[in-house]
Amino acid sequence: MVTDLQGKAAMPGDGKSRDVTILAELAAGAQLQLEAGAALVVLYLNSGDEYAFKGPALVNFKAGQPEVVKGAPAQKRSSALGKGGKDIRIKPIGMAQGAIVMRSARPTARIRPLSLSGTKTLETGPEFRWQEVQPGIKYQFEISDDTGRTLYEAQVATTSLKLPSNVQLKEGAPYTWEVSTRLADGRKYSSTGDFSIAPADLRAQAEALRPAQSAPLSARVTYAAWLNQAELKDEARRYWRALATERPDDSRLRALAAE
Repeated sequence: MVTDLQGKAAMPGDGKSRDVTILAELAAGAQLQLEAGAALVVLYLNSGDEYAFKGPALVNFKAGQPEVVKGAPAQKRSSALGKGGKDIRIKPIGMAQGAIVMRSARPTARIRPLSLSGTKTLETGPEFRWQEVQPGIKYQFEISDDTGRTLYEAQVATTSLKLPSNVQLKEGAPYTWEVSTRLADGRKYSSTGDFSIAPADLRAQAEALRPAQSAPLSARVTYAAWLNQAELKDEARRYWRALATERPDDSRLRALAAE
């Protein structure tokens, strides 16, 4: 898996080439052409070994290790998160948005959940956030458990809410929250989000694996991919957004940051 790329890398074939992005998965036998000045980092998921390349170069990615056909030799290094083989196998990352329910709503004025939608969260007292529909309106908020029982409801004039201290959420239990509003012309807008509090062992693992802020970008990309795989999508999204500012030309990071 490509965990960092500066400059251009392309996969040649059939008279044309296909540009590669960060998070691209490379099958055994894949060949990449790096332009002059390009820098590439690839993680072998089974071994946990990282290989860094400088362009110009032509690299053949064999099953066990890469072969540099042309160019400077690869630099091999170990990835702390990559160690352990199948235990941290990174799966392909999709880009599906959380569910949005709209009733008689114009697409440009819908309520969009900005957090806690289709995710586990590391926060035991999370903040619910959603996109503003129109300035100066109030929203009705409600959260319920998997039996449909309402745990808390309130009307707010802001686009975020934190539960009061007397509302305690259980680890691992599924919850659904809904935010709705009605405009002066009678139209109602409503969106829902489903989430759960990550179990203590998963929260501890996430903290243990978390790279330092000064860690190489490749380490932070790998960690964000692990967060996404662990269904910690809100936490992963924070990393995608930060990483996209560091590699603004990478289309895959931009797309993940925009979810």
